[in-house]
Order: sequence, then C-alpha cells, then structure tokens
Amino acid sequence: MVGGNGVVGRRGVAAALGLAASTAAVRPAAAQGSGSGGASGFPSRPIRIIVPFAAGGTTDIVARAVGDRLAAQLGQPVVVDNRGGAGGVVAGEVFARSEPDGHTLLVATASLAAINKALRPNLPFDPDTEFVPIAMLAQQPNVLVVNPRVLPQVRTLPDLIALAKARPGQLNYASAGTGTQLHLTGAMLAAEAGIDIVHVPYRGAGPAVADLIAGQVPMMFDGLGSALPHLRAGTLRAIAVAAEAPHPALPGVQTVAATLPGFLSTNWAALFGLRGTPAPVLDRIDAEARKALETPEVRRLFAERAFDTMPIPRAELPAFMASERRRWGEAVRASGARVE
Repeated sequence: MVGGNGVVGRRGVAAALGLAASTAAVRPAAAQGSGSGGASGFPSRPIRIIVPFAAGGTTDIVARAVGDRLAAQLGQPVVVDNRGGAGGVVAGEVFARSEPDGHTLLVATASLAAINKALRPNLPFDPDTEFVPIAMLAQQPNVLVVNPRVLPQVRTLPDLIALAKARPGQLNYASAGTGTQLHLTGAMLAAEAGIDIVHVPYRGAGPAVADLIAGQVPMMFDGLGSALPHLRAGTLRAIAVAAEAPHPALPGVQTVAATLPGFLSTNWAALFGLRGTPAPVLDRIDAEARKALETPEVRRLFAERAFDTMPIPRAELPAFMASERRRWGEAVRASGARVE
C-alpha cells in the first residue's frame, strides 16, 4: 500500500501484461438489519470488494480486514474478489462495468489509481473520472527484501549494489506486476544506483513473495505489512526501507535514501466507489469504513502488520489523488515506460 507522500524517485522502466483472478468470501455478517444511516435500503444484497492483486499481498490483507468488519456492521456478507493482472487494469475494467449503487467497491493503490493512466495510453477506463475515492484505509513504506539463502552475502543496500555491478543483468527482482508501484520502485532503484537488474512481473505481491521465499527470484520490493511475517520468520531479509526514516518494525535496517538520497516509496490503499453512486450511499460507506478502522480487530492487525491509518477527510481525497498522479506520472515519464 503506499503512503501519503507517494513515491519520489526519479526514474522507472517498462512493460508487459499479466492476467489472473480469484475470489474469496470474507466472513459473513451476523443477521442484523441493513440500517439506513442516510442510505435507506443499503445494502440490500452482498457487497463485493474488488482487489487488483492476488490473495496474500498487502492490498488484499487490508481489504479482507476492513471487509470483515463491514460485513458485521452492515449485516450483509462481503466478498473479496481478487482480479489480479496488468497492473490493476483487469480489476479496474471489471469495476468500471459494475452498477454504481455501492454494492461493488474497489480497494486500490497508486498502481491502479495513479500510475496506470500515465503508463497505458489505451486504458479502457478513466480512474480520474469514473472512480470516486471514498476512504483512505492504510499506508506503509515499501521495503527491499532478499532471500537470505540465495543472496547470503547481501545484508545492506550497498552490498546489493556492489553485487549487481559485479553481475550485470544476472540478478532478477520480482514485482506485483508490470506497471505496479513495486515494479516502478525497483526500476527507480536500478536507475538511481546505476545497476542492471531484470524485472520479473507476477500477478500480485502474494505469488511474487511465494516465489521469492522458494528461491525462484532473489529479491523484490514489497509492502512492509506483507513482508513482515516472513522477515520475522527469517525466510526473508530486509536490506533497506524506502521511507524517510528507519522504521521501528525493522530495527537496524537503513533507509534506501541513506544510500540514494531522496529515494522514497510508500504505499497506500483506498476504498473507491463508482461515479454515479448516490451520495447518501457513499456517505454511509465512508462512515462504516472509518468505523471499521477503529475496531480492536483492525487496529490489532494493522499493528501486527505495521500499517498506519491515513485520516484524510473524503473531501480532500480528490486533491490527494491528483497529487499522487502527478508524482507517479513524473516517474513513468522519466522511465519512458509504456504498455500498449
């Protein structure tokens, strides 16, 4: 997920597509009335939350945690529908074809909401005009991790840079998909450090991390919350965090900026509705999402996964999204990346 500052590296790189889909249900709510709360009759049926990545990644974790509480609060089952592929385009197209009545929502990150429009000139939907930000859910920095069995000699970012310079074009890095924030962050690292590393796109951070742990790829940037259990288990090693300051969840791990000044990459996850959804329904979803974020269950999970909430009022979210599009658009343009 990414943070309030988005990314500010200088360059990135480019191109390809993937496709996948999986669906899983969040725990159904106890049978309680749907309530009105300014949206009489909503929800009248189960709610679907589309996630643009495979199960197991940072965005999926946040969506399921919030969806679980929404199910309990709204009295309807909430289904998480994982539609990975093409950096979020698959999910975005499914979402754009849905009815604008609040029963289909989207949890998206900068990859879908801020990067794709600059990366893909033939995008089949317009996230700026068709998607409405409802609530900011969480943020956290991205962290550069390696498989310690595959790269036992790499303990710091300078170690990795030195190895990559000694073995140009021989080190791969995984990502959640071409054009995703994790891809562009890796590409910016390569450009900033002057190293030649090869991008390997996956259909979400979950499958990428699975192959990283299995030794199929040696390294990747991942959201801290997704990586943290594996870091604690020792199956992955953090070598640098792409934040302004060292993170308390990663004692002894330096920032990328300590080696490459100015390098930042933080991730956010936000809940979106469709343009045309009645305002009272959007208000209800916003209120219930904020309530969900305050529950002990969600607070506990966020603490365990090193997520921070972002208390941005809904009225300010369009300006925030515009700022993120500018930041990431600059990164895409600097990279020369395009996906047709």
